[in-house]
Amino acid sequence: MHRFISLLELIIYFMLKKIAFTLLLCCAFFVSKAQQEIYEAYSVLNLRSSARVSNLGMDFLAWKVNDISVGITNPSILSKEMNNQFAVGYTDLFAGIWQGNVAYSHTFNKIGSLSFGLNYIGYGKFQRTLPNGDQVGDFTANDYMFTLGWGRMLDSNIYIGANLKPIFSQYEDYSSIALAFDLAATYISNNRSFTATLMARNFGTQLKSFNDIEEKLPFQLELGISKKLKHAPLQIFAMVTNLQKWDLREDDPLNPRDEIDPFTNEIKRENHFLGTLDNMFRHLNVGVNFELSKSFYLAFGYSWKQSREMYLNDAFSLAGFSYGFGINIRRFQLSYARNEYHKYGSPNHLTLLVKL
Repeated sequence: MHRFISLLELIIYFMLKKIAFTLLLCCAFFVSKAQQEIYEAYSVLNLRSSARVSNLGMDFLAWKVNDISVGITNPSILSKEMNNQFAVGYTDLFAGIWQGNVAYSHTFNKIGSLSFGLNYIGYGKFQRTLPNGDQVGDFTANDYMFTLGWGRMLDSNIYIGANLKPIFSQYEDYSSIALAFDLAATYISNNRSFTATLMARNFGTQLKSFNDIEEKLPFQLELGISKKLKHAPLQIFAMVTNLQKWDLREDDPLNPRDEIDPFTNEIKRENHFLGTLDNMFRHLNVGVNFELSKSFYLAFGYSWKQSREMYLNDAFSLAGFSYGFGINIRRFQLSYARNEYHKYGSPNHLTLLVKL
């Protein structure tokens, strides 16, 4: 326990001294700006594009793994080992909505490693109708998110990175443009078994709005850690999400927190301690990765927040769980993930990585 506490102190020291202070100043500006706005848009920023990230139920991985589909979500782990890697992915979402993405990385000796990516969301074809119900054609709705990432090593323990993410949305005749950024700092222990990443995701601004309605981006400040066991082919992951916001519980009129006794009309208040625990666990995602061999891995993840949001009374559901596997064959890696969103539908992720 003493060694673990000392390690955490070391992480906090390095990250605050070299990276986190500047990162938090940048975040504070955009958060204060976002508080003046009402609407939130660009959910494409929170969609998982990598099967290897999705099967662990994370938004990014605090893990210096040799995989550009992971590196494009966490620019601070971009490295020369990802040089000339190309990844293509596909996700079937819901009701005919689908996601496609590509990623590529190249390393330059003097400036560091760069990543280039495109994430596309197709919402399908819709019927265009007049107010009287007459059909006058069809229209489509699409989101495009481009990613330009940069990462480099400061020393043997500290790595930094940033993503620039222009977004273009086209819904029928309405369009919108936004510019989002990610800033990340990663600490890796001397024995390379422990990794921690602090990241500010999706802060930025809208450049062109839909129908003159100003909207904010889905900003998140997150901390991810991973620990590789010494005598087992097992790596444990944990992520604390939404550090910028404590209360993540939704107000559901169908499932009120306080109950009313039907006979006495007395209000039974929710247990404050249990409510606090519920809110605390909504910030936490956990996962495990089993490296069964150099050619095959299994991964599992769990999100309490997703499980509670998709909870159905008197119905069994795996909502909140995620799982998947990966196969390595020479220069190719195929990864699959399934994220259990709801009892009646869950997206499947496929990612093919090629080492050029």
